[in-house]
Amino acid sequence: MAYQLTPKCLAAARLNILKAWQAHCAGRVPRPARPPNLKHGYSARDLRRSIILLGEDAAEYDAHVRRFQQGLTPRTERERRIVQRLAEAAWRLIRGYRARAIAQERKLRRQMDSVVDGAPLNDRETRALGYFLVESFNDEAYLAACTKRLRNQFERLFRLLLIERTGSDMGLRVYSQAKFSKWDREVPFS
Repeated sequence: MAYQLTPKCLAAARLNILKAWQAHCAGRVPRPARPPNLKHGYSARDLRRSIILLGEDAAEYDAHVRRFQQGLTPRTERERRIVQRLAEAAWRLIRGYRARAIAQERKLRRQMDSVVDGAPLNDRETRALGYFLVESFNDEAYLAACTKRLRNQFERLFRLLLIERTGSDMGLRVYSQAKFSKWDREVPFS
């Protein structure tokens, strides 16, 4: 059985949409500072836009990209795109390390602020605090997985650059356990 709106409910819904649209057009609806799903920007499509939305320094990012462009001196358009993606992957890795450090600091500060009340801890409380602190530094599985994925991407992009320049990846294997022949052959790069 499908849900059907009564004429009264439909008229009320249309009136609410009209009011919301008028408020939006008049500029009375506050816009969020950043999209609600943008937390760290690991998988952001437009890295430059995510940098601005997260409040990072766009000039610092531009200098970072320039360092990669000057250091790796791409010769072709394909190499330029690979170097650009290398710079983006490196920036995301750096951002991930910063995000991990900030999260750990926040967690540690919150826990230590809740403990400090002037009274010394007894043995049980000290042990519980020790367990919490040790476990809190092992709790970053999501960021660790993202960092691992980005390191592998970084390595793959360097292999692509080597293949583009020399025709071979020259045996570059750092994080990859196995040889991935699909990365060793010519693949379309967008």
